[in-house]
Amino acid sequence: MATIFGGIHCMAWFFAFPTYQEQVLWRMSVVAITCSPWFTYLTVFLLAFLDTSNVMNITIIVFCVMLYITARGVLLVLMFTTLCDLPLDAYKAVLWTSLVPHL
Repeated sequence: MATIFGGIHCMAWFFAFPTYQEQVLWRMSVVAITCSPWFTYLTVFLLAFLDTSNVMNITIIVFCVMLYITARGVLLVLMFTTLCDLPLDAYKAVLWTSLVPHL
């Protein structure tokens, strides 16, 4: 489910952002959200195959969960801060009656 959520946000990869830093933050967060579940599953599977301690597995799981939560938070903040720099066309009034063919 998290990979689908990250994939949906990947659609904004080439969108215009107010600053280059916001664009890079968006891209890093999307990659973290998309890849962290797979990284967690693969790493825990490999460590279980190598018969390592449970402390290492728990540490990796906690790290990936914190990475995912942080990336989701960054996306949430970026969504609202991007609203401060909308293009001028966003403020135009739409004549909805002109879009209905039978009126």
